[in-house]
Amino acid sequence: MKLYLIAGSKSEMLKKSLEENRDIEVVHIGNTFDDALNNLIRNSLDFDSILLMDAGIVEGTESFTDTLNTLKELMNSSYPYITLKFITKDPAYLNEYNNVVSGDSRFEVFFVDNVRIPITYIQEVCLKNQNQKPSGARQIENQAPADPSKTSEGKLTQTLSGKSRTLFGRKLPFFSRTNANEDNFESGGAKSTIIDNAAHPKQKISLVSKDFRKVIVVTGCRGAGVTSTVANLAIESSAQGLSTIVVDLDIDYRGINLYFSKFGDEVEYNPDLSYSLIRCIIKPDSYDINSCRINDNLFVTTLAYSISSKDKLLEIIDIKKLSAFINFLRLRFNVVLIDMPINTLSKYSQLLTQIDSIALCVNNNLYSAISTVRTVEDLFVKEDLVLFNVKSRPVLTKYNEANRHNGKTFTPELTCKIMCELGGYSSDLNPAGVVPYSREFDLQIDSGQKIVSTNKAYKNHYFTILKNLL
Repeated sequence: MKLYLIAGSKSEMLKKSLEENRDIEVVHIGNTFDDALNNLIRNSLDFDSILLMDAGIVEGTESFTDTLNTLKELMNSSYPYITLKFITKDPAYLNEYNNVVSGDSRFEVFFVDNVRIPITYIQEVCLKNQNQKPSGARQIENQAPADPSKTSEGKLTQTLSGKSRTLFGRKLPFFSRTNANEDNFESGGAKSTIIDNAAHPKQKISLVSKDFRKVIVVTGCRGAGVTSTVANLAIESSAQGLSTIVVDLDIDYRGINLYFSKFGDEVEYNPDLSYSLIRCIIKPDSYDINSCRINDNLFVTTLAYSISSKDKLLEIIDIKKLSAFINFLRLRFNVVLIDMPINTLSKYSQLLTQIDSIALCVNNNLYSAISTVRTVEDLFVKEDLVLFNVKSRPVLTKYNEANRHNGKTFTPELTCKIMCELGGYSSDLNPAGVVPYSREFDLQIDSGQKIVSTNKAYKNHYFTILKNLL
C-alpha cells in the first residue's frame, strides 16, 4: 500500500509509526490538505491511497468542502483509481465529507469519538480494501446515491466508541499482524546441549474450552530474568492463538519498555499513552485504546520511562482497583501475564486468590535458591506464604548446565529439592521449565527481537513453560 499522508506537523512521526506495518509505505507527505491538492495538480504522482487526518485540515468547513470538491474532480480526471480515507473526530467535517462524497466508493470516512486514536487502528484503516480496485469516475456516476452514513461495505462512517469498538466487522482486540518477525523465526546458533537438543516441530496448546482463562504472575528476585520471561511467554502465548495481555506492575524498573519498543514509539505519537497502566486500572474497559497492541493477540500496558516513580497519579493504584482490573482482564483474555516483583506481590497479597499460577524465576545456583526462598519468607505472612507456595512453579532462568553442587549437576530437580528443604514447599515441587543462558539471550534488547521468535530451541523451552503454567 503506497500512501499519501496528510496529517499536519506530526506527519513525519506518524509516517514512522505506520511503516512499522510492512504492508504500508508512505511515499508522499502533505502537511495540509491544500498543499497536497496543489501538489497533485502540479505533478503526476504514483500512490494507492490518501490518508487524511484532522491535523491536516487548517481551513474552516466551507474551504474544506471546496478543497474536497476540487480533489474529487481531479480524481475523476487524473487519479480515477486512488482512494481517500479520512479519520476525523470532528462531526462538522464528518457531515461535510459525507455531503460531498456520498455514493462514491473511493471515499471513506472513519469517525472516532475517543481522545486517542491507536496507531493500530490507523494502520487497519490504511489497509482496508487495499486489494479491491475502486470504481472509476464514470462507473461511480451511475451508482444510486447511498445513505450518507454508508459505504460500499455498508458503512461509510465507521465509529470507534465506548459502546461500539468494532472495525471492519471484527472486535478491536484482534487485528492483523503488525510485526511479522514475532511470528517467524530462524534456528538459533547457541551451542549448549540443552539448547541444541530442544528444537522440536511446531507445537500447539490444546484448549479444553474457548472460555479458557488464566492469570499468571511472573516474579522473582532482581536479576533473575523475570521481565525477559514475561516478554517471551507473551509472544509464545499469542503465537499459540491465545489472546494475551501483559501488565507491567514493576513500577520502578518498567523493563517491559525495553522488550516491547513499540510502546515507546506509540508514546511519541500519543503522549497520553505514557500513563497507559494508570488509565487501564482506572477504567479497565478502555484497555483497547489505552494499551499498546503488539500483534493480533497481544496487548501491553505499562508506564513510559518519562513518568516519575514519585508521580502523584501512582497513588491511585490500590488493591481494590487492581483486583477489579485483573478480574476484568480475565473475562477478556485467555492469558493475563503480570510482571510483578516479589515485594509488590506481597504488598497486594490479596491478589493471590485471583492468581492461577506463579512463575517463580530462579537461577540454578545455591545463592539464587537461598535468596529467593528467604525473600519470599520475609515478605509474606504465614497464610499468604502457604498460598504463594502452592501456586508457585519455579522457572530456571539463565540456566547453566555446568553449575555443580556437592559434585552433582545443579539440575532443575536439584534446585527444586533445595528450595523444598529451605522453605515451605511440598516435596512434589516441580519446575515449569528452563531458559538456558547464552550470548544470544543477552542480545534480545539490543536486537529488538525476543529470542522465542528467533531461536527454535528457545521457542520450545518457552512453550513448555507456558504449557506447565497453564
